[in-house]
Amino acid sequence: MKAHIITIGDELLIGQVVDTNSAWMAQRLDGIGVKTIQITSVQDQASQILETVGMAVSQCDVVLITGGLGPTKDDITKSTLARFFNDELVVHQPTLENIEELFKRRGLEMTELNMRQAMVPASCKVIHNALGTAPGMWFEKNGTIIVSMPGVPFEMKNIMEEYVLPQLSQMINGRFIIHKTILTNGIGESFLSDMISNWEDELPQYMHLAYLPSPGMVRLRLTGTGEHKPSLQLAMNTEIEKLQNIIPQYI
Repeated sequence: MKAHIITIGDELLIGQVVDTNSAWMAQRLDGIGVKTIQITSVQDQASQILETVGMAVSQCDVVLITGGLGPTKDDITKSTLARFFNDELVVHQPTLENIEELFKRRGLEMTELNMRQAMVPASCKVIHNALGTAPGMWFEKNGTIIVSMPGVPFEMKNIMEEYVLPQLSQMINGRFIIHKTILTNGIGESFLSDMISNWEDELPQYMHLAYLPSPGMVRLRLTGTGEHKPSLQLAMNTEIEKLQNIIPQYI
């Protein structure tokens, strides 16, 4: 499965807030066998959101979206997704009751803006947000899963861990992704690439090598994908042994 992560918010693009959500989500997706092929940050602007979501849906099996679900006027993700799915916004009664209870416990008075957070596109499956007022939303379109979540990191992580990741895991049919890192010292990236070129060319199709250079060393990350984890581990260890025999002086 391939995934596209979309983070929404002007604050991300002006550097006011650092996007930590994307890295966290990509790591968790990788852990269940979903490969993130693109991460995009966009403005709180409907045209950009529509264009980016449309492109992501045409290319990927999973699209994860964070941000823009707050109660203020610049939080337009829900209304924009309603346009994308040709939907109307409706009140989700359990979410409204959850918000009312939350405000009651805190001794606060609800405003019309707060009530708007209980409005969701009619076709979505609502994901309960146990830590906040903005629910998550699960859509499906032409075989692609689209999930919209709050941009608040701890709320997003809870929704991912409690609902999204378990659901996706059930759909993957047990495929695994394994990464192994080999540290090399005393050789530059280009020279290293030349020395191991034949070995790299002969890697199985389900394995991929990445070069990660840094001062004084080059990390090699070998990634393998398969349905049987022990067999995949064994095959990757065999390839690493071959590599060690080619460049023993640099490992």
